[in-house]
Amino acid sequence: MDTTIPDKVLVWAFAGKSGNVKSQNKYSTDHSGNGYNMHCKTNNKFLSYEKTDVGINLGYTANGGEHKIHFKLPDGKEREILSGESVALGIGGGDAFLRYAHRTVGINLEWAGNPSFEWRIFGSTGEKGKPLPTGQVLAVMNDKVEPSADFLVYLDRPVGADVGWTTSPDWKGKLTDWLTTEGFNKLVAALK
Repeated sequence: MDTTIPDKVLVWAFAGKSGNVKSQNKYSTDHSGNGYNMHCKTNNKFLSYEKTDVGINLGYTANGGEHKIHFKLPDGKEREILSGESVALGIGGGDAFLRYAHRTVGINLEWAGNPSFEWRIFGSTGEKGKPLPTGQVLAVMNDKVEPSADFLVYLDRPVGADVGWTTSPDWKGKLTDWLTTEGFNKLVAALK
């Protein structure tokens, strides 16, 4: 059964390569990288590594030529990523993988050297098992967010990276116009 994903969380598009979004086991840090860019439709910029004074080192660039986003799959294969399957999300080289972790400031994420298969990507229907075309606006979910899985969204923060979860304190009030807490919990349960 398909579950319609709310437009407010369909904010990311992966581009920089043709075809469908694929995993890759070797990421090259040469020049602009050999991954994808991750466009945010909310601010019309690209999520990237950026040194910050507080919170996780994430930010945005207007440079769509940075192709630093890459994915790994638990099975270790290099193939098309299917909607709804677990993936590791990396940005750049080194300790490139993002994983859920508690922080006192900013989004609850940290960098890790090893892949953490806690991310899932969905198209607008929420249908599982379908390839994800590059350039298509998608929703990105993290299964480890507490108290339950949540979507990664743009969040205008006074300090730290401008990303958050729909349940982040500054975002919760914005949810009431499109989804009740009960409705949100049902949506998350349907996508698991």
